[in-house]
Amino acid sequence: MTNSEKFRPGSAIASGWVLIAFFVGFILQSLFYGGDILVTIGICGAGAYGSYLLFLKPYVLLFDEGIKIVNPTKEITATWDLVEEIETKYSMSIHVNERTYYAWAAPAPSGRHSRRMHKTDLLPGADAPRRVGDSLKSDSGVCAYMANIRRKNFTGVGASEFEIISDNRSLYILAALILFGAAASFI
Repeated sequence: MTNSEKFRPGSAIASGWVLIAFFVGFILQSLFYGGDILVTIGICGAGAYGSYLLFLKPYVLLFDEGIKIVNPTKEITATWDLVEEIETKYSMSIHVNERTYYAWAAPAPSGRHSRRMHKTDLLPGADAPRRVGDSLKSDSGVCAYMANIRRKNFTGVGASEFEIISDNRSLYILAALILFGAAASFI
Protein backbone atom coordinates (compact mmCIF):
# COMPACT_ATOMS: atom_id res chain seq x y z
CA MET A 1 0.00 0.00 0.00
CA THR A 2 2.11 2.83 -1.28
CA ASN A 3 1.14 6.48 -1.18
CA SER A 4 -1.99 5.84 0.88
CA GLU A 5 -4.62 8.48 1.58
CA LYS A 6 -7.44 8.05 4.11
CA PHE A 7 -10.88 9.50 3.40
CA ARG A 8 -13.15 10.12 6.36
CA PRO A 9 -15.39 13.21 6.40
CA GLY A 10 -14.75 15.73 9.15
CA SER A 11 -18.46 15.94 9.92
CA ALA A 12 -18.49 12.23 10.82
CA ILE A 13 -15.51 12.66 13.14
CA ALA A 14 -17.11 15.67 14.84
CA SER A 15 -20.49 13.93 15.18
CA GLY A 16 -18.92 10.78 16.58
CA TRP A 17 -16.88 12.57 19.23
CA VAL A 18 -19.79 14.82 20.25
CA LEU A 19 -22.05 11.79 20.74
CA ILE A 20 -19.37 9.90 22.67
CA ALA A 21 -18.82 12.93 24.93
CA PHE A 22 -22.59 13.18 25.42
CA PHE A 23 -22.88 9.54 26.55
CA VAL A 24 -19.77 9.73 28.75
CA GLY A 25 -21.29 12.84 30.34
CA PHE A 26 -24.40 10.84 31.28
CA ILE A 27 -22.23 8.16 32.87
CA LEU A 28 -20.24 10.74 34.83
CA GLN A 29 -23.43 12.44 35.96
CA SER A 30 -24.74 9.13 37.31
CA LEU A 31 -21.45 8.55 39.14
CA PHE A 32 -21.38 11.95 40.82
CA TYR A 33 -25.07 12.67 41.43
CA GLY A 34 -26.45 9.19 41.90
CA GLY A 35 -28.78 7.15 39.86
CA ASP A 36 -28.86 3.64 38.51
CA ILE A 37 -25.25 3.38 37.42
CA LEU A 38 -25.49 -0.10 35.85
CA VAL A 39 -28.36 0.86 33.57
CA THR A 40 -26.59 4.06 32.63
CA ILE A 41 -23.32 2.28 31.86
CA GLY A 42 -25.12 -0.34 29.77
CA ILE A 43 -27.30 1.97 27.71
CA CYS A 44 -24.86 4.90 27.39
CA GLY A 45 -21.97 2.49 26.77
CA ALA A 46 -23.97 0.98 23.91
CA GLY A 47 -24.69 4.48 22.60
CA ALA A 48 -21.04 5.51 22.75
CA TYR A 49 -19.85 2.28 21.15
CA GLY A 50 -22.55 2.55 18.48
CA SER A 51 -21.41 6.12 17.75
CA TYR A 52 -17.87 4.84 17.32
CA LEU A 53 -19.03 2.10 14.94
CA LEU A 54 -21.21 4.38 12.84
CA PHE A 55 -19.13 7.56 12.71
CA LEU A 56 -15.49 6.94 13.63
CA LYS A 57 -14.66 3.44 12.39
CA PRO A 58 -15.71 3.67 8.70
CA TYR A 59 -13.17 5.07 6.26
CA VAL A 60 -11.88 4.59 2.73
CA LEU A 61 -8.18 4.05 2.17
CA LEU A 62 -6.99 4.91 -1.34
CA PHE A 63 -3.55 3.82 -2.43
CA ASP A 64 -1.67 3.42 -5.71
CA GLU A 65 -2.43 -0.29 -6.06
CA GLY A 66 -6.09 -0.27 -5.03
CA ILE A 67 -8.78 0.66 -2.55
CA LYS A 68 -9.73 -0.50 0.94
CA ILE A 69 -13.22 0.18 2.29
CA VAL A 70 -13.59 -0.22 6.05
CA ASN A 71 -17.18 -0.50 7.29
CA PRO A 72 -18.35 -1.37 10.83
CA THR A 73 -18.23 -5.14 10.23
CA LYS A 74 -16.37 -5.59 6.92
CA GLU A 75 -13.13 -4.62 5.24
CA ILE A 76 -13.08 -4.83 1.44
CA THR A 77 -9.74 -4.57 -0.34
CA ALA A 78 -9.40 -4.65 -4.13
CA THR A 79 -6.75 -3.69 -6.66
CA TRP A 80 -7.73 -1.13 -9.28
CA ASP A 81 -7.70 -3.65 -12.15
CA LEU A 82 -10.59 -5.53 -10.49
CA VAL A 83 -12.72 -2.43 -9.87
CA GLU A 84 -15.21 -2.34 -12.75
CA GLU A 85 -17.00 0.88 -11.80
CA ILE A 86 -17.12 3.55 -9.09
CA GLU A 87 -20.68 4.68 -8.37
CA THR A 88 -22.23 7.38 -6.15
CA LYS A 89 -25.93 6.51 -6.13
CA TYR A 90 -26.59 5.89 -2.39
CA SER A 91 -23.01 6.16 -1.22
CA MET A 92 -19.66 5.79 -2.91
CA SER A 93 -19.50 2.18 -4.04
CA ILE A 94 -17.31 -0.03 -6.13
CA HIS A 95 -18.31 -2.88 -8.42
CA VAL A 96 -16.03 -5.92 -8.22
CA ASN A 97 -16.87 -9.27 -9.82
CA GLU A 98 -20.41 -8.05 -10.59
CA ARG A 99 -21.08 -7.25 -6.91
CA THR A 100 -21.48 -3.84 -5.30
CA TYR A 101 -19.64 -2.84 -2.13
CA TYR A 102 -20.70 0.38 -0.39
CA ALA A 103 -18.50 2.70 1.66
CA TRP A 104 -20.25 3.91 4.82
CA ALA A 105 -17.74 6.74 5.12
CA ALA A 106 -18.87 8.39 1.88
CA PRO A 107 -22.68 8.72 1.85
CA ALA A 108 -24.45 10.43 -1.01
CA PRO A 109 -26.57 13.48 -0.19
CA SER A 110 -30.33 13.45 -0.07
CA GLY A 111 -32.54 14.90 -2.76
CA ARG A 112 -32.69 18.20 -0.89
CA HIS A 113 -28.98 18.71 -1.52
CA SER A 114 -29.75 19.50 -5.17
CA ARG A 115 -31.68 22.60 -4.05
CA ARG A 116 -28.51 24.02 -2.49
CA MET A 117 -26.46 23.49 -5.64
CA HIS A 118 -26.08 26.09 -8.32
CA LYS A 119 -27.39 25.11 -11.74
CA THR A 120 -23.88 25.39 -13.21
CA ASP A 121 -22.74 22.58 -10.91
CA LEU A 122 -24.76 20.04 -12.93
CA LEU A 123 -24.32 21.36 -16.47
CA PRO A 124 -23.23 18.82 -19.06
CA GLY A 125 -19.53 19.05 -19.70
CA ALA A 126 -16.29 17.11 -19.68
CA ASP A 127 -15.95 16.67 -15.91
CA ALA A 128 -19.34 17.90 -14.74
CA PRO A 129 -21.20 15.57 -12.36
CA ARG A 130 -24.12 13.54 -13.70
CA ARG A 131 -26.06 13.51 -10.46
CA VAL A 132 -26.01 15.15 -7.06
CA GLY A 133 -23.95 12.32 -5.53
CA ASP A 134 -21.15 13.04 -8.04
CA SER A 135 -20.88 16.64 -6.89
CA LEU A 136 -17.64 17.64 -5.21
CA LYS A 137 -19.80 19.27 -2.52
CA SER A 138 -20.80 15.82 -1.23
CA ASP A 139 -18.79 13.16 0.60
CA SER A 140 -19.53 10.51 -2.03
CA GLY A 141 -18.51 12.83 -4.85
CA VAL A 142 -15.19 13.78 -3.25
CA CYS A 143 -14.30 10.17 -2.43
CA ALA A 144 -15.31 8.94 -5.90
CA TYR A 145 -13.28 11.73 -7.52
CA MET A 146 -10.20 10.79 -5.49
CA ALA A 147 -10.73 7.10 -6.34
CA ASN A 148 -11.18 7.80 -10.07
CA ILE A 149 -7.92 9.76 -10.15
CA ARG A 150 -6.08 6.84 -8.52
CA ARG A 151 -7.78 4.37 -10.86
CA LYS A 152 -6.80 6.35 -13.98
CA ASN A 153 -3.17 6.57 -12.84
CA PHE A 154 -2.98 2.85 -12.05
CA THR A 155 -0.45 0.80 -13.98
CA GLY A 156 -1.00 -2.91 -13.45
CA VAL A 157 2.29 -4.27 -12.19
CA GLY A 158 1.49 -6.99 -9.65
CA ALA A 159 -1.10 -9.71 -9.26
CA SER A 160 -4.76 -8.84 -8.78
CA GLU A 161 -5.96 -9.00 -5.20
CA PHE A 162 -9.45 -9.05 -3.73
CA GLU A 163 -10.21 -9.70 -0.08
CA ILE A 164 -13.22 -9.38 2.20
CA ILE A 165 -12.69 -9.66 5.95
CA SER A 166 -15.82 -9.93 8.07
CA ASP A 167 -15.63 -9.33 11.82
CA ASN A 168 -18.88 -9.40 13.76
CA ARG A 169 -17.29 -9.03 17.20
CA SER A 170 -18.24 -5.36 17.32
CA LEU A 171 -21.92 -6.24 16.85
CA TYR A 172 -21.68 -8.79 19.64
CA ILE A 173 -20.13 -6.18 21.94
CA LEU A 174 -22.90 -3.70 21.09
CA ALA A 175 -25.60 -6.33 21.71
CA ALA A 176 -23.96 -7.31 25.02
CA LEU A 177 -23.96 -3.67 26.20
CA ILE A 178 -27.63 -3.27 25.28
CA LEU A 179 -28.57 -6.54 27.02
CA PHE A 180 -26.53 -5.52 30.09
CA GLY A 181 -28.41 -2.22 30.31
CA ALA A 182 -31.78 -3.90 29.78
CA ALA A 183 -31.06 -6.61 32.35
CA ALA A 184 -29.85 -4.03 34.87
CA SER A 185 -33.09 -2.06 34.49
CA PHE A 186 -35.19 -5.13 35.36
CA ILE A 187 -33.12 -6.14 38.37
